[in-house]
Amino acid sequence: REAFRHLTSVQGVGGRLALAILSILGPDDLARAVSTGDKAMIARANGVGPKLAQRIAMELQGMAGGVNDAAVA
Repeated sequence: REAFRHLTSVQGVGGRLALAILSILGPDDLARAVSTGDKAMIARANGVGPKLAQRIAMELQGMAGGVNDAAVA
């Protein structure tokens, strides 16, 4: 749930796109992709292009605790 909330806080990511990302990447995988800046892993989801994947990685990495807190929950 927290990963979904973090994703929807990114500009250009709505509920449908957040669900598409989370269907490809679990919260642990998403946290790993964000922490390493792996845009290609994030872009595997339908509807996520390279620019949006980069924005997701940058904005979520900038959050204090970010997606890593969601991976624990």
